[in-house]
Amino acid sequence: MPPALIVDAPSKFRTLLCAELAAKLEADEILETDGVKEGFRLAREHRPGLVLVDVERFGSPGMDFVRRVAATLPSVALLVLSGTEASQAPVRALRAGAHGFVVKQRGLEEVMQAVRGVLSGYLVFPLQTLETVRQLGEQQQAGLPRLSNREITILQYLARGHSNKSIAAQLLISSKTVSTHKTNIMAKLHVGSLVEMVDYARRHQLVW
Repeated sequence: MPPALIVDAPSKFRTLLCAELAAKLEADEILETDGVKEGFRLAREHRPGLVLVDVERFGSPGMDFVRRVAATLPSVALLVLSGTEASQAPVRALRAGAHGFVVKQRGLEEVMQAVRGVLSGYLVFPLQTLETVRQLGEQQQAGLPRLSNREITILQYLARGHSNKSIAAQLLISSKTVSTHKTNIMAKLHVGSLVEMVDYARRHQLVW
């Protein structure tokens, strides 16, 4: 399989995880980094089949990393690691585009079970996470299904204050394409300004 990428702080756990991945996966290479910027560069350059990232270590940039990788490399299996069982963290990970969420303290074997799950095409999340997202989806049914995944991603970036140029750089598309998506989003949501778009995103819990 293509390389696997671990984005996490150097630690005994990362060393053990790297060794386990090398032993259990037929990956061409196990790439490691402790920075999300370097992680995204490695992801774009090596096109890994699996990416593991500890979002808790990086905070908001960690979740942005998940969102960017999901948007630019849709075929990659994305597994979010965490040091705690924060109630909303799995929901945020799922909505950012991750395919799984696992707490590292549960042990290396459980992490590897999650790895096998996402590589097999499954979503690996606590049951309550999926139920929460289902409920949110029902609340948003009137508007969100009309937006494509790319449009939702761009709406989220706009709601966080990113410019067209910044979004284009993040998603590796042109500013003109971002502008076109923005116009389409406004038409689909029947809003007339960026302020209304941001308000829509917050009311429908697309940003947190």
